[in-house]
Amino acid sequence: MSLRENGRAAQERDRRPAEADGAGHRRYAKAWELHKLGVPVMSPNGGPDPALTETALAWMLAAEQGRRATLYETFARTGILTVFSALDVQVLTGDGIVYTIGDHDPLTQTNSSRPLGLLVGAEAMVTDGPQVPSHGRSVLLPLAATALDAKTVADAAVVFPDGTVHIHALCSNSEVRKAQQQVARFNALAGTAAPETTKMDPGHVVKLQNLRELEEAGLLSQEEYAAKRAEIIASL
Repeated sequence: MSLRENGRAAQERDRRPAEADGAGHRRYAKAWELHKLGVPVMSPNGGPDPALTETALAWMLAAEQGRRATLYETFARTGILTVFSALDVQVLTGDGIVYTIGDHDPLTQTNSSRPLGLLVGAEAMVTDGPQVPSHGRSVLLPLAATALDAKTVADAAVVFPDGTVHIHALCSNSEVRKAQQQVARFNALAGTAAPETTKMDPGHVVKLQNLRELEEAGLLSQEEYAAKRAEIIASL
């Protein structure tokens, strides 16, 4: 092998690790952006999940950014929210979905709230102490009214029809009392929610959310949206 060929071979050997390092840095950067947005992509050792490629992470980042932008438009159009700060949830009027309380940022036109589940059939409560696992689910222990004066630490919980539970820690008597008041308001609102959604499973919720996003993005006319929505409701 000539000196020129040896030189080219050496350059190739040096280039490959550099490209691998660059790809690794890009992958970590995308994973870190997703982590900051609340998307679980990091492994226990602090690095990106080994199963997620750079391409997959890029797709997930674009999807999350798109979701936040669409949700911003949804919240901006409707505009009427019922916020239960002590329960860490909010309900968008006419939507039928319970969301976490995220940031509604006009500067970036994004909303970081996340859908938790159906309002219909959901039940809020203040629970006494830590949750006890049982068969993969949590056993909720409601806080007795007689224990309220002495209780300084508890949890607010919202239980959804599909069995999922949203927990929010309460760290003082005043927070516990506020949560108790909001529990009554939330349960009253859930009890008067539109009955057409009572048989929905999470799959139907996702379909309706996707349908609304398509209509708001201008990809469906109002007539097409209404027809597709009726099909989903009819399939319950």
